[in-house]
Amino acid sequence: MTADPRSATRRTLLATSGSIALAGLAGCLGGDDDDGSDDNGDGDNGDNGGDEPESLEIEEFHLLDRDHDEDVIAYVHGDHWDHGPLMVPDGDHVSLGAHVEDADGDEVALGEDIELDAEVYEGADEIVSVDTHGDHLHVEGEEEGFTDIVFQLVEDDEVVYETPELEVEVGDGEQEHVDMDDDHDHDHDHDHDDDHDDDHDHDDDHDHDDDH
Repeated sequence: MTADPRSATRRTLLATSGSIALAGLAGCLGGDDDDGSDDNGDGDNGDNGGDEPESLEIEEFHLLDRDHDEDVIAYVHGDHWDHGPLMVPDGDHVSLGAHVEDADGDEVALGEDIELDAEVYEGADEIVSVDTHGDHLHVEGEEEGFTDIVFQLVEDDEVVYETPELEVEVGDGEQEHVDMDDDHDHDHDHDHDDDHDDDHDHDDDHDHDDDH
């Protein structure tokens, strides 16, 4: 019996088509494996164990006396405090808040995402204790004397801002408060005096040149 050439050709074509289909399927499966590897790689690269809070740029930090109509006790000026000290009674506490503004002049809300805290400055006498309540805190005097504390803004248990150290006196002294209107006027007058002194120095240099 003679084989039909057309049947042989059909079998050859079917075999070839099956091989191509299997190769294509393997390629697709291999591509899925590669994509899975890439996804896993991206997942590993994206997992940094959680982002740490960034430090805040603070323009104004006013310490407020919550026992006295939130009058200002002192405020941060560059790398130091203007006014103070903070007076704390021995065996009792003072309740403190803060008015805080960022570098854009926006008020920083305290109590929910960012909390107000404080601690004794490193190396200072441990004669006060601090009890924080989110948007305010209590500083209690435990022994008469002097010490220093720093105030902190805390987000997700990380300190994102810390003030310079502020002097604290534990005793029976009376707390003084700041008249911010007068204080700002004083700063303006001081800047004006500095400008006047610069102009005066410039005039002196000019007169010196005329003499020559």
